[in-house]
Amino acid sequence: MKKSKDILIIIFLVLVISVLIYLVSMFFHVQKKYREIPIEKNEVVKTSKLDVNSSLVEFLKSPIDLQKFKSDKKRNVTTTVTNGMNYYFSPKFKDSIFYKYNFITEKEGGKLGINKLVVFKYGESKHKYDDSTEILIELKISNKDVSLKKANLVGTTKKDIESKFGKDYLVFEKGIVYSHKDKVLIIEFNDSIVSSFKYIRLNTNVIDNELIRKIKESD
Repeated sequence: MKKSKDILIIIFLVLVISVLIYLVSMFFHVQKKYREIPIEKNEVVKTSKLDVNSSLVEFLKSPIDLQKFKSDKKRNVTTTVTNGMNYYFSPKFKDSIFYKYNFITEKEGGKLGINKLVVFKYGESKHKYDDSTEILIELKISNKDVSLKKANLVGTTKKDIESKFGKDYLVFEKGIVYSHKDKVLIIEFNDSIVSSFKYIRLNTNVIDNELIRKIKESD
């Protein structure tokens, strides 16, 4: 009788151990599957944490010589007062405004395109085209233009961009996002060729998924 009881106890222990082993293996299997779940296409993620690229820092500091660019365009532009987005850099100057410049540029095939700039203006010259005090807030570029100089990125390859600015960027479905302090560069690609980009000077140094989505939704 005692022998039969011992056998039953052993069988019970074996069953308990087997169940525990199965539960542990299922736990690790689920964890592995969870890690393998692909990122949603519209989710922005950081690819790495590398040292800040000096070329990127210099570009974000001054992507264009604004006054030289305006001079080169020879007033081939339309201007409008515009509402500043709540994420725009906005110094505390009285009687200040945001201006949008729509610069006409020639596209391939002889067609005309528009590249847009937003500036912050204040003071006595704020309604004048020749205003050396204005601050560049945003570039919205979708056409090539040699007058952009180093910011003439449309048409270049993703490889060219990575070679110039590095691989420390955020990614989203159609492109990548570089940032440094309060400035951000959002680049979109079509078959690994730059189709458009946005440069924005922000009112924050915190660049996260929500802010990028907000900027993207404002297109």
